Amino acid sequence: MATKGKPSLPRGATRRKILYTLKKSDGLTADQLAGLLGITSMAVRKHLTALENDELIEATLERRAIGRPANLYRIAPLAEDFFPKHYDMVVTELLADLVQIDGAQKVNQLLERRAERTCEYLRERISHARTLGERVEALAEGMDELGYYAVCEQCDESTWIIKQYNCAINRVAACFPVACNYEAQMFRQLLDADVERANHVLAGDHLCGYVIRARQPSATPATG
Repeated sequence: MATKGKPSLPRGATRRKILYTLKKSDGLTADQLAGLLGITSMAVRKHLTALENDELIEATLERRAIGRPANLYRIAPLAEDFFPKHYDMVVTELLADLVQIDGAQKVNQLLERRAERTCEYLRERISHARTLGERVEALAEGMDELGYYAVCEQCDESTWIIKQYNCAINRVAACFPVACNYEAQMFRQLLDADVERANHVLAGDHLCGYVIRARQPSATPATG
């Protein structure tokens, strides 16, 4: 499972304009970009060097019939995340179509399988943890890497809170709330603790919050 997060938007309006201009082309030289943006070639080259160092653009040497070869700049795969995508809408529509064709059970099975894959990733992520506190912290870090903007806070010796400020599957969860149930079940399984949802984005909260408490040992019946 890929965990690399979305790159940060490049600083400065000029660098963003360079990305947007390259997106609309099949490759441009520094001089061509300078002419389109109305700035000097030297200024463009400084921005191009920074964008190339951030792996947001790629350069290939193009030989020309007249004159010296010139670098041709294009958008790099990493920069594609800056441009609008509607994957969540497409997935939601496909799941809704599946409900119409074959009932809700198949959708639940698909969401359950996704939860299982996420669970295996997180299980590996917390495998080094020895205590409940370490597991909670590692799990929050894992969810953060998956795009949930998650943080962990300790309340007392046996209670923690995981706060998730972003839902990576918000549109899907809004249409199929069972996805949220799988998340809570997954946390209980991985942490071997009592997990209670205290905040929920779908209920109008600005985050999803889970209160985690250490399970109390069961009382052993007295023997006569």
